[in-house]
Amino acid sequence: MVIGAVALALAGAVAAVVTIQPKLSDARDRVDLRWTPLREPLDARFDALSVMATALHDAGAGDRAVTAALDDALARWSKLALRGPEHTDVTLEVKTANELEALARRVNANIAASDRLSLNEGIKAARSAFDLAVVPVPTIAAYNRAVRAYEDQRSGTINRLVAGAMGFEARPLLVVG
Repeated sequence: MVIGAVALALAGAVAAVVTIQPKLSDARDRVDLRWTPLREPLDARFDALSVMATALHDAGAGDRAVTAALDDALARWSKLALRGPEHTDVTLEVKTANELEALARRVNANIAASDRLSLNEGIKAARSAFDLAVVPVPTIAAYNRAVRAYEDQRSGTINRLVAGAMGFEARPLLVVG
């Protein structure tokens, strides 16, 4: 009786893996596919953010915590971008992009709170260039829809167990602007 129960449980586990794993793989592949067209506009946006970081340093704001954090995140993004599209770590890239976007908001708040920084012409020009480096909203929406569909595939008791056992990790949404 025990052997039969173990065999039945094992057969159920194998059936779950065989039926769920391809769906998870397809959903994750769709997320990766939707990420690819975002890399180029994000590269351009973060190049503009790098110019803003340089302008902050030039204006004497290099010692601020937000500037140091921005430098670190930009260096991480550059390193990821050098890998090329065939060697991406989508999760790490999205997390880094989200961090850079959050830092850009902090930088804008710092600039707005400082007369010295808000009047600096180099910072004004860099800020304007960053604001013009937009990422197409429909492309972001398509990526985020793919992430939600993938997360739906990962949800549920059995799917979650299979996803965890097979290494199907969560993918973050992209938040720009």
